[in-house]
Amino acid sequence: MLIDVIIQSTGKGLEMAEVSPVPVGASRLATARHGLSVIVGLVGKSSGSVTINLAEAAMLRLTGGMLGEPQLELNDDNIDAMMEIGNIVAGAAKDVLATSEFAVREISLPSLVLGQSYSMVYARGINTVSVEFELPGMPASRLYERYFSTTISLMRRSGS
Repeated sequence: MLIDVIIQSTGKGLEMAEVSPVPVGASRLATARHGLSVIVGLVGKSSGSVTINLAEAAMLRLTGGMLGEPQLELNDDNIDAMMEIGNIVAGAAKDVLATSEFAVREISLPSLVLGQSYSMVYARGINTVSVEFELPGMPASRLYERYFSTTISLMRRSGS
């Protein structure tokens, strides 16, 4: 079920960037292989987060589509655009989860983490699913950078 939520919400979040990402794999592990991660908290009957991990080239591709002009380097505008993409993905996940056992009421403000190769460790009882996507339209020379992941980690709270 959470795999479907990730695929739907990521697709919805990237519509504004005029990109249709292709899911290419899934895992129960959350790792950050790339240098940028947008993290948005989820709170409600279930609590947790949505994380999008991607390379700088992928972020520039996505934000260029959203901003309507090519992005050549990190700046305030494309950082804000990437965090807005994170908000849209988390909001879409919240909407899809609304009638499920993992219902959430609210999303937090997004955070952008700069740095790669970290692992996210959660307490027992957390349901984690990560889907790897490929960005169409990126050149073959950027093979590694054209892949990104969206991860949802949720814990159902008792009594909520």
